[in-house]
Amino acid sequence: MKHYNGVLDSPLPFSQASRIEFAKHRCRRFKTFHAPREDGPWSYSSSPNCINFTVNKPIKLYGVQHFGSKGGEYTVSMEVKGTTVKQSGVYTSVIVIDESSWYYSFDVQFDRPVCLVENKEYQLVSFIKGPRSWYGEGGQQTVESQGVQFTFRNLDGIYGTCVERGQFPTLFVG
Repeated sequence: MKHYNGVLDSPLPFSQASRIEFAKHRCRRFKTFHAPREDGPWSYSSSPNCINFTVNKPIKLYGVQHFGSKGGEYTVSMEVKGTTVKQSGVYTSVIVIDESSWYYSFDVQFDRPVCLVENKEYQLVSFIKGPRSWYGEGGQQTVESQGVQFTFRNLDGIYGTCVERGQFPTLFVG
């Protein structure tokens, strides 16, 4: 009440920053999910996880989900090449349960939504430090979500995430 009456003599104990819209839809890439194994394929080094993609209609990208592990803490520096968006932080993975499966992941949400234009190629690039993580397989080259077609393409000479397997299980769009 003091805030609204103008008699507050100290700052409010919560953020005064504007809130951004949250994604309305999800573009899911993989058919199956796999837990980390001691000798498993999904560990992190100095190489980034990357994938290229295009959309056939203008759309906003709000963030990208990354795989994690139970209780795993990850330091991530992510960029959407072809835009000016970069996001960094430390994230703790949580369990995600959808219609037919479950896995551990964390969401890297952007400070502002990214406006993607049709038929322009973008590249998701994430430098990740942390324990071995879950990963997806059965990736689809083309995914339709809410009337927008996403087409994913491998990068030449990059080991790790690709169309068929790896990181980035979900793109948050609207």
